[in-house]
Amino acid sequence: MGNTLKNKKILVTGGKGYLGSFLVESLREKGADIYIISIEAENSDHNFPIDITNFDALDAVIKKIQPDIVYHLAASISRNRDFGIFDNMLKVNVNGTFNLLKSLLGTNCQQFIFTSSSEIYGNNVSPFHEDLVPMPVSPYSATKVMAENLIKTFSQQYNKNYTILRLFNFFGENMSDDFFISQMVNSLKKGQDFLMTKGEQTRDFLYVKDVVSALTIVAENTNAYNDTFNVCSGKGTSLSSLASVVNKQVKTRATVKLGALPYRENEVWEMIGSSVKIKEKLGFIPEHTLSEGLERLINSK
Repeated sequence: MGNTLKNKKILVTGGKGYLGSFLVESLREKGADIYIISIEAENSDHNFPIDITNFDALDAVIKKIQPDIVYHLAASISRNRDFGIFDNMLKVNVNGTFNLLKSLLGTNCQQFIFTSSSEIYGNNVSPFHEDLVPMPVSPYSATKVMAENLIKTFSQQYNKNYTILRLFNFFGENMSDDFFISQMVNSLKKGQDFLMTKGEQTRDFLYVKDVVSALTIVAENTNAYNDTFNVCSGKGTSLSSLASVVNKQVKTRATVKLGALPYRENEVWEMIGSSVKIKEKLGFIPEHTLSEGLERLINSK
């Protein structure tokens, strides 16, 4: 397939975030004309420090850009299950998404690509496939389901193309220290033992540049129109085996202490995605192993 993104006007909301930064870099390499909306952006011809909850400001910028493709990554993210945060989650993740959809009316935008989350599957039995009924277990995952449904309904009403991507656990170089893997690496590199649970929980991990490959494939393939896909490895990795790989790759006398911490009360034991649909329909196959990705993360710290 040729490079169909060259010279396309592509808007990335949340383009200054962790995943957004990798995506923007990849799209630029493909010759796309990139615009970023992010509250962290510095104002310029292609960067707009706009809050997506401000419709008037957002609408003015969208009408100015006239994007061909939109990647909507901007979101309020929290794993907290306290519904005290729900109002803000609703404002950003649902109303903000609605503002963006509304502002695209009257433009010739060809595709709206939304990053949802594996969290929406909640307590379903894994491996999770796209036809399962979502069972959100937090304000965050509840608002992601609401945003998904809003996008589908709105797009059908106004005859617009959308793609929803449910991202599983991704990681890579320069990852924020807010994440479990980064915390483990930092601790071991400082020569400090890392305390964790027994690590029997299994997760589906994907290297960040493979996630970006999936994101770009859906913009290059009309088979992705008006559909939902998991972005995952399709393989379960226990946190204990992940810790073992990290411990071997970080040259240190420190060690990971399995079983030093108790499990959380609402522990989710297994979150593995089915990668069958995105592989069969779009030809997406991850190129990097877990070990390769971890090595890159470790070397960046």
